[in-house]
Amino acid sequence: MANKYLKPMLDAGSPRVFNCNEMTSRILSINPDASLFFHNRALNAIVLVKDAVPENDRRPNAPSVGTKLYFPFNEKDIYEGGRTIFLQEKGVESAIKDYCGEDSVSAADLAEDLRMMTILDQLPSLDPFLMKDAFLREKIEVNDGYFEVSAEAWAEIESFMLQKFEPLILAAFPDAKSSESKARQLIDKIWEAKDIEALLPLVDAFRLPRDRALEIFSSWKGIVYYSYQYTCEQSRFVQLIKWIIDNETPVVGVPVNEAKEVQTLLKQARDQLRLEWQKTDEIVRAYQQSYDKMFKDKIGSSDFLTFLKNSEKTYWEIGSSLGKVNHATYCWEVMTSRFTDRKVSWAACQEIARLLGKVLEPEKKTMTSVAWK
Repeated sequence: MANKYLKPMLDAGSPRVFNCNEMTSRILSINPDASLFFHNRALNAIVLVKDAVPENDRRPNAPSVGTKLYFPFNEKDIYEGGRTIFLQEKGVESAIKDYCGEDSVSAADLAEDLRMMTILDQLPSLDPFLMKDAFLREKIEVNDGYFEVSAEAWAEIESFMLQKFEPLILAAFPDAKSSESKARQLIDKIWEAKDIEALLPLVDAFRLPRDRALEIFSSWKGIVYYSYQYTCEQSRFVQLIKWIIDNETPVVGVPVNEAKEVQTLLKQARDQLRLEWQKTDEIVRAYQQSYDKMFKDKIGSSDFLTFLKNSEKTYWEIGSSLGKVNHATYCWEVMTSRFTDRKVSWAACQEIARLLGKVLEPEKKTMTSVAWK
């Protein structure tokens, strides 16, 4: 029997989930001969999930968010349950071989699949835009069916982000002011974050450490993307908070212990959502204020330069916080969509409260190779 909490937690619509299983099924239904994401065919039935790495298992200076592999017991119905393991754990290669079948996994295919996973592990969340961009930068061809980003959406996001890069280029490359093609070429270099030599004048002008400059540019690009997403998600966040407040009030005719449990869970979810949103808001505001000081108001560069130098850490912080909010919002939308005006039954309210608790509560202990139920 399928676990009722697993479907929204594993659905492809969440930015913390890459449901390779669902995507692969869609792709093969259209074209049985289509190229798949992983080289080992069986791996295309798994799900990748961004989750909090237990503190005791975290490598020194490693991000708090890791990539968890979910191996379903039944690839035809992944919501029946499965086993999980973090990508950074020592037993991950054995877990992959056990799932795929030892004899069917070649060393070359395993190496390529682990490379794909490692690229995703370097992202704070699994937004289709970030995933597609990461593989483009690595010059790895991936079937577009795995990235639900329309050409229109890609162009809108790209336009928003490129506008933020242009002032840096014009400040560090005076000759770019008179050549639109030169400016665009240099902007593309920031976007790709691969050619340090072409960007040295920019690196030196902003006094960035050369050995970290490309990582800084890549992280900054991610922050710009999340600032765009933050703006788009505000109304959904407000709707969820309002729904929680409306459903925190005591309900007549239900057992006291059940009512207390739901009230407690909803309050915890509301507090955690506000905390994560506040973290995101503070980062976006600090970024925008420092950016405006330097490029719009022209009253100082120190704040923006400091922001850039700290961007690698900030990138993971905003990606983690916004990812949690968006994951919770998505799960709430899925669970309430069948109810008019999202006015749910008491049983559904209980389920949603428990689900939000699962999504927003960080893991407190190692969950290596255990059933996710």
